[in-house]
Amino acid sequence: MAKSVDIGTCNLVSASQDNNNTIAYKTIRDAFLDLENEPSVKNMLKMSKVDYIESEDKIYIIGDSAVTMANIFRREVRRPLSQGVISPGELEAEKILLVLLENILGRAKIQGETCFFSIPGNPSNKDADVVYHSAMFTKMIDSLGYRGVAMNESSAIVFANCATEMFSAIGISFGAGMCNISMLYQTMSALNFSLVNSGDWLDASAAKAVGSTASRIQAIKEKGINLMDVNDGDPKNIREREALTVYYKSLILRVLDAIKTEFAKRKGDIAIPTAIPIILSGGTSLPKGFKELFVEGFKTIKDFPIEISDIRMARSPLCDVAGGLLIAAMNSES
Repeated sequence: MAKSVDIGTCNLVSASQDNNNTIAYKTIRDAFLDLENEPSVKNMLKMSKVDYIESEDKIYIIGDSAVTMANIFRREVRRPLSQGVISPGELEAEKILLVLLENILGRAKIQGETCFFSIPGNPSNKDADVVYHSAMFTKMIDSLGYRGVAMNESSAIVFANCATEMFSAIGISFGAGMCNISMLYQTMSALNFSLVNSGDWLDASAAKAVGSTASRIQAIKEKGINLMDVNDGDPKNIREREALTVYYKSLILRVLDAIKTEFAKRKGDIAIPTAIPIILSGGTSLPKGFKELFVEGFKTIKDFPIEISDIRMARSPLCDVAGGLLIAAMNSES
């Protein structure tokens, strides 16, 4: 038996195979909100069946409930991860993450059961401690009885979507904290890096532009926007949708320029003999029109370094990292 978990800045997603060989997914929001540990607060949370944990002086609402409460009280939700890695400024991060991991993975039924987990590529635009991040999650997952194995997030996208192409593609995972980019040719990694600033950056930038909060912008985005038609939706939120569309265009062009730059650094060392697809995935890629906006941006890039056969969305943008990790985990045990 094997399991996997996609460790995202916004969501944790686990995958496992049941007795009918069907892959089952479980998701929890990677977020928390702190409140004073008072009897009245605790009673209210118990009555409303909100998920929380407590310490001596604080109550921590976790998961989707944290986002709901943050919007009600006009507060910013806190994240144990920031820009794709464990947040150095959140002292409670490890404690919160262990609770979230146990919630979606459970404890291993067999000691040493394999569990592949996602890690980002090394950022090309900022220093980030991916080594520490990987070591801490290995420790936490191992403490639940598993044997934790790290694997690149965007490589898992290719494993989940490109069997017919012999696992050859560029996988781009647009997460909340980072954009992860990998190029695989027949399972072999030829290019692997990440860019700090993705979905959270979109929310914060749009919020600043229109004088709102990142939590409110995130809520509008997740309720549903059309990146090809800002007039599609509630007229009261048109300025927020316009701002989001502006920053989505900027993000897409930044990713495409970064791929060209990374290829140029290798000075012709990478030679792919056939055209390969680009697979778009991640929670930030969910809005309607994202693929069309990406294609528009791609057409503006001159002299893209390799031939692209097609650009398509992942089958399941939220779950395919976990699914690809599970494929790798099961193959490692065969």
